[in-house]
Amino acid sequence: MKRKAKRWLAKVKAFLASPPHEQAEQYHSIKKVLKKLKEQQKQLKAKLVEETNLKRREALEDELEIIKKQRHKAIDELKSLKDRC
Repeated sequence: MKRKAKRWLAKVKAFLASPPHEQAEQYHSIKKVLKKLKEQQKQLKAKLVEETNLKRREALEDELEIIKKQRHKAIDELKSLKDRC
């Protein structure tokens, strides 16, 4: 799951580095990426509730925290992009 999140984050970074006219085109695709990250976050929360192994719970918590930070960063950037356009 970490690789998927990294791939989605790479899409967000590519979006933020592109020219303004391309940013407008990619806005909707980034929103889709955010939805996927949110789905992954929900899945991790569900797994965390069911997990009994302490080490596995800690690993899931770490993954969940990474996903949260990625989503918040992307959301902040989209808000600033929306303000610029």
